[in-house]
Amino acid sequence: MPRLLLILMLTLTATARAGYEKQYSPFPVSRSGQPIPMPFWGGINGPKPSLVDFDRDGLADLFIGDGAGKLAYFRNTGTQAAPVWTPVTERLGGIDIGTWHLFADIDADNDLDLFCDPRNAKVAFWRNTTVGDRISFELEDTAFAGFLVGAFNTPAFADIDGDLDLDFFFGAPSGLLEFYRNDGTLGAPLFQFITDAYDSVLAFPRGNAAANIRHGFSALQFVDIDTDGDLDLFYGDYFNPNLYYFANLGTAQISELTYQTENYLGAPTPGFNHTSFADLDNDNDLDLILGIAGATDLHNLRYYENVGNEIVATFNLTDSNVFGTVDIGSGAVPTFGDLDNDGDQDLLIGGSTGRVTYYENTGTAVAPAYQHVTDTFKNISTVLFSAPVLVDWDSDNDLDLLIGTNAGRVEYWRNDGSASSFEPVKIDAQLGGIKVDQLAIPIPVDLNNDGLLELLVGEWDFNSRANVRLYANTGTVGAPVLTLQTANLLPIDSTSAFAVPSILDWDGDGRVDLILGGNGIGLKLFRNTAAVGAFPDSLTLIEQNTELPGADDGTRTVVRPVDIDSDGDLDLFTGEGDGGLNFYLNDGICCVGTRGNVNLSPDDLVDLSDLSRLINYLMPPEAPADLGCPSEADLFEISRATVDLGDLIYLISYLTSSFPLPDCR
Repeated sequence: MPRLLLILMLTLTATARAGYEKQYSPFPVSRSGQPIPMPFWGGINGPKPSLVDFDRDGLADLFIGDGAGKLAYFRNTGTQAAPVWTPVTERLGGIDIGTWHLFADIDADNDLDLFCDPRNAKVAFWRNTTVGDRISFELEDTAFAGFLVGAFNTPAFADIDGDLDLDFFFGAPSGLLEFYRNDGTLGAPLFQFITDAYDSVLAFPRGNAAANIRHGFSALQFVDIDTDGDLDLFYGDYFNPNLYYFANLGTAQISELTYQTENYLGAPTPGFNHTSFADLDNDNDLDLILGIAGATDLHNLRYYENVGNEIVATFNLTDSNVFGTVDIGSGAVPTFGDLDNDGDQDLLIGGSTGRVTYYENTGTAVAPAYQHVTDTFKNISTVLFSAPVLVDWDSDNDLDLLIGTNAGRVEYWRNDGSASSFEPVKIDAQLGGIKVDQLAIPIPVDLNNDGLLELLVGEWDFNSRANVRLYANTGTVGAPVLTLQTANLLPIDSTSAFAVPSILDWDGDGRVDLILGGNGIGLKLFRNTAAVGAFPDSLTLIEQNTELPGADDGTRTVVRPVDIDSDGDLDLFTGEGDGGLNFYLNDGICCVGTRGNVNLSPDDLVDLSDLSRLINYLMPPEAPADLGCPSEADLFEISRATVDLGDLIYLISYLTSSFPLPDCR
């Protein structure tokens, strides 16, 4: 039941900030003639699934932890025989789960609490305080019960002795099973270490350690797979491309976990398998969602239907791609342009393969629709990594292609076809002699308003000193000549190992601001305060305290603004380290009611705090304030669409006299 498993409610959106709205399926996207259900959810790397009845409605909800520490929640709004998993949140409770998670009702209050990696090798306990649809968790402990499990190891709670409370298990690096018995009460656990070799479990082939067999991170799952009233054990291991299975040949009170096989799944996977079981088709046996957390970035969330019965399980791989998204694997770098001269924006995506994926826009400029064409566009390959950007580099009225490479160079592919027939020819394997450490990210832009395209180049730096380079164009229109202006466009302490630049006039002042992604999660906004016509530098690019759309999309995030629906404003796409894309619709309604609510207070009140925010924006003492919605601050000469001292004077006049506030529309 590959598509019955994931019938998604795609009309749901998540508000990113005033003016931008995250949408997972804003328009049709297809591959091989089949619709992609949720194209702009983002990529999924290292998935760790959990099937639990979180909302207590008798249906199995789906949670997916990822390598970025996010835990996505999909509520099952279907039936017991036909799940309909509806996205609720990409990060449950706003929590960073680190490298693993599990659910357990540890306090016996009839809801599921969350345990996860606090990134200190211990166990974090988040108590579930959810009321109705208002999801909330409170952090109770970052060293719960003194457990030490390290990173990437998923432990397990299980009532192994039939006393109605939850005991604790951990798969040790030795391949042995550590056991902590719960000697407390139903709602007040008290754990006692019993043994580091429970039931003589040894997660090695044939249950025997061997000198040439390695053991790594572990993922435990207890479940009564044969419905005999006791808990069996499935043991995923980093170095096992399959699953260890230990059948419980004892009872619910006295276990006897006995090695059965290291190849429970039959066919192997790339490894480090994470299991989650539930009856997903209402046939009274347990089906399996498998997350493959090692060595693969594609087809790593799989559905195995139990075609056996409740006593003897037989699993059949039914769907190797439970989630339908646009996902190239890792390191997605999108670029948009009209490749066939039909008036709409086509899509190219580079990434870790070194190749370029092409989605043709078969819709219109107002109503886009994308069809996957190829993963090897024009047979371009830069080996290991590609960062493409479409631009008319030679000013001949058709689009050319610049590609950043893993070697730290920028290739120039000239379009020797036409505006309607893209035929790239590699003209220069090292444009402008550019060479950064690794992973060049080129961004062409006219920074000084002279009609010539400069080039920004981001980079990976082995010494964690990555920055953005600015190459000035000292040539002419149609014949660019790149000259290094600065190797450190940004303050040195503002970057890390990877500097991923993007450009956007965020504050609407006519100057291009810079958005920086990096090796970790997040985006930084640097406001361009240079004089119009001058190059910005590390002194005039001022970091803002701003929550940008896409800031939580993952690592190595790149932002691409494009008016995808031809409504006169720039929408945002982000490419992320996990290989997927995200989309933010610019709905143009950040300004509500009358203007003047500079600090975006929920009650639309205009007071001295708005004046203070505007002063700090225009005359910053240190770090300038951000304007989350510039049109709220644009009070004077609105037709100019700029925020300046005239707007400050107008706001003062409103607060001290009877000046009216202009309407947003």
